[in-house]
Amino acid sequence: MSKTEAAKKLYEECKDMDIDETMDLVLNAETEEEQDFFSMLSDFILQRKQKQVIAQKRF
Repeated sequence: MSKTEAAKKLYEECKDMDIDETMDLVLNAETEEEQDFFSMLSDFILQRKQKQVIAQKRF
């Protein structure tokens, strides 16, 4: 599997994660770099949720 394919698969696996799951990953990261990565993932999940709420005018 190429890195591009792996990245796309990672996206598909992560895009619908629950925010609590991502926060658990951040809190239990083994390294600072891993924590940074999971924080970015958490931010991405929150941004997607915000877009959905705004699109549905539920704010």
